[in-house]
Amino acid sequence: MPEPTGLKFETLPDEIRQSSAIGAQIQLPTGMPILEPENLTETDKKTLQQALFENQVIVIRKQKGIDATVLPKLAKIFDKSASDIHSAGEKAVSDPKNILSAYKAGRHPKAPQVGIIGSGKFQDYEGLKEIEVVHLDHTLFHESPLTKEELDDGYTRPYRWHMDTPFYERLPGEVTILHSIRIPNVPDQKIKFPDGKEKQIGAGATAFFSGARAFALLSPDEQEFALNTTVTYAPQAYEYIRQCKASEDGLTIPTMGREVAVEELSEWSWDKVAEHPMVWRNPLNPERPFLQVHGCCVYKLSTRNPTTGEITIMNDVEQVRNKIYSMQRKIYAAENIYAHRWEEGDLVIFHNRGVMHSITGQLAKYKEEEDKKRMLWQCTMTSTSAPKPFREYEGVNDTGYVKA
Repeated sequence: MPEPTGLKFETLPDEIRQSSAIGAQIQLPTGMPILEPENLTETDKKTLQQALFENQVIVIRKQKGIDATVLPKLAKIFDKSASDIHSAGEKAVSDPKNILSAYKAGRHPKAPQVGIIGSGKFQDYEGLKEIEVVHLDHTLFHESPLTKEELDDGYTRPYRWHMDTPFYERLPGEVTILHSIRIPNVPDQKIKFPDGKEKQIGAGATAFFSGARAFALLSPDEQEFALNTTVTYAPQAYEYIRQCKASEDGLTIPTMGREVAVEELSEWSWDKVAEHPMVWRNPLNPERPFLQVHGCCVYKLSTRNPTTGEITIMNDVEQVRNKIYSMQRKIYAAENIYAHRWEEGDLVIFHNRGVMHSITGQLAKYKEEEDKKRMLWQCTMTSTSAPKPFREYEGVNDTGYVKA
């Protein structure tokens, strides 16, 4: 009889990781084919934490049949301060003033912390008589949409790189968990990068890049700027940008003028508007800095001179976006992007405070075809503790909400 084993992990092969610094696969303990968080030992849990915080995205295969109520329990292994509220709120976003409503995401009846996302209409699912979820078309996101020829040739793009957080009233969760219920039977697609390289990916792949890798690619002067800077996000950020289009790489908004006027946004107050350091500290790797910025939702930068203590404010939104883009665009290369190729039953846990991620894939035209539908569960719970700045200064690098 083989010796019982505890939970283990191994990094993904080099040909998959490349320069991304992302990705590990989990081997569950002997006799546990489906993850049972309550039956993990403390050593198992520490190994799971190590796997995630070292590699930012971890994969557990063949989890078909896992109960939705397991996902919130799993999230709390990585963040003991996690609330039991989905980061988008207690109910799915339905207000048309918020761009996130376009996904028509549902909530799982057994676990309101778990969203249902994907592409297609489903009948009698988990007690829901009918649910329709939308995998948005690239035309909603990009200033310059893919051409018909590019679509015919199987190209796709990252739609908009982001963290899972509303940047208003609720803090970003430490982790997001995705579980694949249905994967579309659609040919591979591909992304073209500015240097001419192409990356072949599974249709509907979730793409990631590491904040640690993004920071490492900065020049010394850029790193110093980032370490001394706090980012204020737009009030009601996803309302503010709902009419805006992203750049082809999904990192920024290249054209000003479509933003919703601040006075026309839903009621808001500054003390609920997100304000976070530009560089975050990893829970288990405190000396490894992570550049964590949502380049489409930025509004103001506050930078402290470490010698004089003088604080410089950059509050021209176009200038702010250009500054962030000049730093983040360095990460956008095929070798720095991990695009998860979904298999049915996959459970993917990613460090929401350590990576940026994006939807990819042109699936909208297949939504009526039964074998091409897609469904994922998504668990991302707001935290009750704010991200930790890598370098702390009084009045700058405060984290949480705008101070009065």
